[in-house]
Amino acid sequence: MEWTLLSFLLANGILILGSILQMATGVSIGMIIVPFLAMISYTLVPVPVVFASLTLTVMMAYQGREHIDMKNVPQVSLGMLFGIFVALYFLKNIHFEYLGLLFGLLILLSVFISWKVNSFTLGKGLNYSGGFMAGLIGAMAAVGGQILALIFQNHSLASIKATLATLYTFFSIVMLVVFYIFDEVSYGQMISGFYMMPGFIIGVLVAPMFVKYFNPKYTKTVVLGMATFGALVLIGKSIV
Repeated sequence: MEWTLLSFLLANGILILGSILQMATGVSIGMIIVPFLAMISYTLVPVPVVFASLTLTVMMAYQGREHIDMKNVPQVSLGMLFGIFVALYFLKNIHFEYLGLLFGLLILLSVFISWKVNSFTLGKGLNYSGGFMAGLIGAMAAVGGQILALIFQNHSLASIKATLATLYTFFSIVMLVVFYIFDEVSYGQMISGFYMMPGFIIGVLVAPMFVKYFNPKYTKTVVLGMATFGALVLIGKSIV
């Protein structure tokens, strides 16, 4: 992708808004930002956006290291690892023109999970299967975070933030390394990731000033509606 001032402002504006909405509603940022970033360019997903978010997840994991759920993290991480390899296989065998359709369907799946699934009971089976699904759709479309958030939703807020940041960091590093080994990471994608870092950083810094004005009861519906709209637009562009 060739960056211009307009594309830079649009991409980072999407990331800033997504960060604010995530902190206001708890809905995974990937579900919010991916459809709109893909409208700018499919090449922004998943590698650049995953790389761009890595700095923040490392900081959050380090700050909350005392609250990390180390009992369940290893099993979820192993599930995510298998999911990444399966995603790599699919991405290598999907034609570029179908990426919009793929992203759209995965986003709709995440919306459905967020809307319909209200509780989980942690255990070995859930840890492996949930980690696998999060790794699979996270590596394919950067929208696996909502599954992880649902898995750990009964933890304290401090534990949720630290545990998810740890898992995001593990996922991001492993995914980037695996994709690089199998020639799925380019210099241009890494540059795009650098260009999008300001959006994540600014979004997290300014979010506390806006979150108090949101009513989570209604905002979550609006956010899921935005994600659904973006997904349907991507699907429409792919099949027309």
